[in-house]
Amino acid sequence: MSEAQKEAPPAPLELLFVDDDQDILTAAELLLGRHGMALTKASTPAEAEALLAARRFDVILLDLNFQRGDITGEAGLALLEAHLQRDPRAVVVVITGHSGLAIAVKAMRLGATDFVMKPWHNERLIGTIKSALASPRPTLPPPEPTDLNLERSEKTLIVQALNRHAHNISMAAKDLGLTRAALYRRMEKHGL
Repeated sequence: MSEAQKEAPPAPLELLFVDDDQDILTAAELLLGRHGMALTKASTPAEAEALLAARRFDVILLDLNFQRGDITGEAGLALLEAHLQRDPRAVVVVITGHSGLAIAVKAMRLGATDFVMKPWHNERLIGTIKSALASPRPTLPPPEPTDLNLERSEKTLIVQALNRHAHNISMAAKDLGLTRAALYRRMEKHGL
């Protein structure tokens, strides 16, 4: 290893900030740059999706609203949920102002690591980013295996429909999209 390699500074943290307000993005870029963090900016959820598909970021800073007057947070929450389904270990810090605390809490329930309210205090934002990185993301257990055996699945569905309708054959058949005669044949086939 050469001397230059030994003394090379660590690579800067790579952050993605998703916000439709260019002034917010510029302020964040200046602040985070002073702290040795590299910022990539996205103004819309679609732009963020394209960037997230192309590469991984250490931290995602996510606003929740992307249209003037919108305070529901729906666009940001949808992006958060979709991205965490693809990458459950992603570190996402929600940055919100207009949506309020209730929406930020909803984002946390969906899997956001933390949140910061706008206007932020610079020390609070930097501290939240560092804390979010230090917090281990949960490793989700593998999904339960799905029984793909058609015979067993059919029998289970028939039993569920019968139980749901207190063994009323007509209602269970209707629920299963079968005629009464077809349900009787399948019940006989499965020994029900």
